[in-house]
Amino acid sequence: MLEAFGFKVITTPDPRQGLRLHAAQHFDAVVLDFQMPHMDGAELAKSMKVTRPRVPVMILSGMIDLPEGTPHYYDRFYCKSDSAIKLAQEIQHLIGSSDTTGGNGRVSFSRRVTATAGILLGFATQGLSDARHRIFHGPSLAGSISAAPV
Repeated sequence: MLEAFGFKVITTPDPRQGLRLHAAQHFDAVVLDFQMPHMDGAELAKSMKVTRPRVPVMILSGMIDLPEGTPHYYDRFYCKSDSAIKLAQEIQHLIGSSDTTGGNGRVSFSRRVTATAGILLGFATQGLSDARHRIFHGPSLAGSISAAPV
């Protein structure tokens, strides 16, 4: 999704690998999930800030707020339920307001089109899957729960 907005993105599912990448390469910004195996996003943000304190770090989470007492070694917190456009704007703001120098974090137009097509295909595929489920299995039971006195 971020490539569709023009960002060059490198991902890893392992926070330890992310820390090694952060130490070895220049990034304009870092976006971390909060809940990960081996360490949470706050711990990883702290380790990254020790290595490169001027690289902005955003923690992205499905939680509305981070748990109370979470160390504040990140520059921004963003909830996954908020708008993708707003997320891209926040990342761009972090990059623009940081003093980092180096890499060109932009993606070519053709790569952006490919990423956008992938997102749209994902939405279309999910829509077809939902329709197929409704046709063959009937309507979803979510939202049709009723309670009776016991």
